[in-house]
Amino acid sequence: MNRRSLLLPGLWLAFWFLPASASAHGTIEGSVRLAGEAPALPQHSVVKDNAVCGATKPNEAVLVGPGGTLGNVVVSLRLPKPASPPPPTSGAAVDQVGCTYKPHVQAVTVGTSLTLVNSDRVLHNIHGSIGPVQTFNVAMPIKDQRLPTKLTRPGLVRLQCDAGHAWMNAWLYVFEHPYFAVTGADGRFEIKDVPAGHYTLELWHEPTDGKGAGVTSILEVDVNDGVPTKADTVIDLRRP
Repeated sequence: MNRRSLLLPGLWLAFWFLPASASAHGTIEGSVRLAGEAPALPQHSVVKDNAVCGATKPNEAVLVGPGGTLGNVVVSLRLPKPASPPPPTSGAAVDQVGCTYKPHVQAVTVGTSLTLVNSDRVLHNIHGSIGPVQTFNVAMPIKDQRLPTKLTRPGLVRLQCDAGHAWMNAWLYVFEHPYFAVTGADGRFEIKDVPAGHYTLELWHEPTDGKGAGVTSILEVDVNDGVPTKADTVIDLRRP
């Protein structure tokens, strides 16, 4: 028996016993751009705690980059509820700094422990709600205070400060699966380790006027193992 015939069975055994994480699933990657001109959004007037918050705060509802790239778009697969929950998202946090929530938009998996942080020397609170349902409401009067909050309910969570800082708002999308991303300032996103198949890709952007559920569009994609799938698209924020 030659050396080649001895090596082949060992190679096949190594392949079959690779861990699941090593399998060659596909990737969905692309960029999102704004259709038309960026809306002119007025700054927010600060009416309380000006020594910490300043006189005005920028309106963060639309983040447009060079060439019309659109940031803060949540991109996800439309999937049924899985048989088992996904792993929690590590390092998830919301910081209150300069009387602004940071980050403005993020996405995590259900069951994640979200760390709430107050970096300001003023009273803040983080009031989270999914539609009319309150998910948490936490007062944070102490600078550098940190409080963990477990996210047990999936859905789109709107964050608001009820401590006289009406301009403070942010968005937190909680998913029952791990196949999602948020576009950066360059409009780009990447969703990794997607099993091969046909999917509906959903793109969500917050309402430009702060009212309602925002703008949603969909895109059909086919994913193949080991091959990146391109998913470039545009979003029209003027749609109702």
